[in-house]
Amino acid sequence: GFGFPSGLGTGATAGATGFGTGLGTTGLGFGGLFGQPAQQQGQAQPTQLYQQVTALSAPTLLGDERDSILAKWNQLQAYWGTGKGYYVNNNSPVDFTQENPFCRFKAVGYSCVPVSKDEDGLVVLVLNKKEPDVRAQQQQLVESLHKVLGSNQTLTVNVEGVKALPNDQTEVIIYVVERSPNGTSKRIPASTLFTFLEQANIKAQLTQIGVVMSVTRTELSPAQLKQLLQNAPAGKYVCGSHHLGTS
Repeated sequence: GFGFPSGLGTGATAGATGFGTGLGTTGLGFGGLFGQPAQQQGQAQPTQLYQQVTALSAPTLLGDERDSILAKWNQLQAYWGTGKGYYVNNNSPVDFTQENPFCRFKAVGYSCVPVSKDEDGLVVLVLNKKEPDVRAQQQQLVESLHKVLGSNQTLTVNVEGVKALPNDQTEVIIYVVERSPNGTSKRIPASTLFTFLEQANIKAQLTQIGVVMSVTRTELSPAQLKQLLQNAPAGKYVCGSHHLGTS
């Protein structure tokens, strides 16, 4: 009636044929998917972060102590966010941009270490005035400083330079020349002039004419330079006769 024998027989035969074909040719047989040799994947290329870390910590470009110097140079480039970090032969250098995770500088400034000698007599005065105002009143400033020195007729105040500073302040570099009775003249040493200006009563007079700070402009002694190179101030990179400051 319902044809079970015929139907089951036909279905079984078809099923047997189907499974047999599937297993023997395209199914789980070793000649099928698993029988084919696996394709070799290429070696993973170093990530940019790995390259950056290697350039900053352990470059092997030169194979000697110069690699440690190269690492410091790469660190500096990474900190200020520009440059190329060489770290190994046969590999391209890694690019340092301001988006790299090690970039931290907001600004980079260059400042020369003074080379003037004490006998040059240069002292820096910082005035709480704008540069145009200081230049316009430079002669009055010289006269006021001469009064601070006791209006001594053997002394002459000279201006070496004027430069604008941030926050509407101005740097004025001065030196004082002393004339002797025999007609010769010499500059007052910077250390001597600075010591005089730092006296409490003299500083009070300087404050009245707008001076907020004074400092000598003299070169560092070999011992001072060595100490500076070995113990750089926080936030500064010192390189030879100059330093890079950060802010």
